[in-house]
Amino acid sequence: MNIKFVSLAVSNFKNHNDLKIKFSDITNISGRNGAGKSSIAEAITWCLYGIDPIGTKVDPTPIGEELPVEVKSELLIAVDDVQTLLGRALHKGKAKYYINDVPEKATKYSELVESLFDKNLFLSLFNPTYFSSQHWQDQRKQLLQYVTEPLNKEILAALGSTHTKRLEEPLKKHSLDDLEKIHVESFKNNDKAIERAGERVLTLQEQLAKYIELHDSSQDPEQIKKQIAEIVSKRDALDEEKRNAQKHSSQRMKLEMQIESLNREILKQKDLIIQKKAAPVIDTCSTCGQSLNEDSLQKVNESKQNEINAAVTEGKNMVQRLKDLVKQLELIPELKEIDHSASFALDEQIYPLKAKLEAFKRVDQLKEEIDEASAAKEKIRKERNISQSIKESIKEFRTKRSELMVNKMDELFTTINIRLFEEQKNGDLKATFEIEMDGKPYSKLSTAEKIKAGLEVIEVLSQQSDVIAPTFVDNAESILKFTKPSGQLIVAKVVDKEFAIDTQEVPVK
Repeated sequence: MNIKFVSLAVSNFKNHNDLKIKFSDITNISGRNGAGKSSIAEAITWCLYGIDPIGTKVDPTPIGEELPVEVKSELLIAVDDVQTLLGRALHKGKAKYYINDVPEKATKYSELVESLFDKNLFLSLFNPTYFSSQHWQDQRKQLLQYVTEPLNKEILAALGSTHTKRLEEPLKKHSLDDLEKIHVESFKNNDKAIERAGERVLTLQEQLAKYIELHDSSQDPEQIKKQIAEIVSKRDALDEEKRNAQKHSSQRMKLEMQIESLNREILKQKDLIIQKKAAPVIDTCSTCGQSLNEDSLQKVNESKQNEINAAVTEGKNMVQRLKDLVKQLELIPELKEIDHSASFALDEQIYPLKAKLEAFKRVDQLKEEIDEASAAKEKIRKERNISQSIKESIKEFRTKRSELMVNKMDELFTTINIRLFEEQKNGDLKATFEIEMDGKPYSKLSTAEKIKAGLEVIEVLSQQSDVIAPTFVDNAESILKFTKPSGQLIVAKVVDKEFAIDTQEVPVK
């Protein structure tokens, strides 16, 4: 895009009651201080945007006059050879707008101007000091849009092999920011975990020290096991005696109960026999009541005797069984009182031996647990160190990316440098923006140096945006020599002469 000023006509604008300018490739404006040279630049930006070249509000009323008939600025502008006449007027505090001499509303006027070219870019190209008057973040944003950020593979190629090896594969899965979040969290968690793991190892080592104090390392665990086995064998023998004694006791008690029960049965049987013998013989018929004949009576007596004989036989059998039980009881030794003191004494010998053996076993267990806890601690430490190393590589990655960005930016300029980052106390880089010339920041440059720096920024912005626009260099008397921008040049110089405007064309090369 090529933006050109064709002409400017102002009336009652600050120093100028009636002024018309036809612009050329170079338009020189000269005169004493206060003659209205800077007002021409203001008339242009006020016509377009209602502001001065720095972007602030401007009072266009003539100097010394409070109520002018009308303040007006008309700019004939050509954008890629398409001309548009823009006019802004102020009458009795009311703004008026014109497009090609046709009155229009403010919104339509602003929309047209915005459609012609970007306001911020135009002001940056028009005024060498406008770009640096912006907030540093706006300056940074405006320039960085023309510098492509280096690709990950470019940055990795420029990094050292160690950092590249750490980041190359992870960056295929995660963005740099996400990768950093992952390892910041991992480092934080593992840093706490390694502290806990260290406490675990220390606790186990303290326990081991106590158990080592409790057991005699000169003793052989196998010998202790042998001693325990011998004592247990004796203890088992005593227990067997107890079990046998308890068995015999149970047998005796069972037999004694049987004998006692059988004695009671024998006594009952004797009483039964006596009762049967003493029972009278019934000599009458139970049905008719008549006396029994001799044969019947004999049968009754024989029946009674048979019952008595059966009872006597049963009693004899009982007596014989009693004798058999008594003989069995005599064969079982009488129960002696069990002495538990011997068993207790053996137990007293076993307990300390088992404690010693447990101490040997616990020492071995603790050593194994210490080895496992130490291995776990080492694993956590390695994971933490991996996260730390990746964090460091990410930091180097960002530093290298910043360095490449700065290099790309510096390649755009010839006499100035751009500082895009500043290093913090912790080594991190913080975004910033400052133009530097010969090692001096923009704020420390002289007026001439600031203009030269601004002109170089204009040239870079023009080349990168592919937009050519007029540039107004005010206070040009402070610069002995500078390179003409690509677009039209309007130069304002203070000279001890009357206000004058002259133009010149630059031959086409």
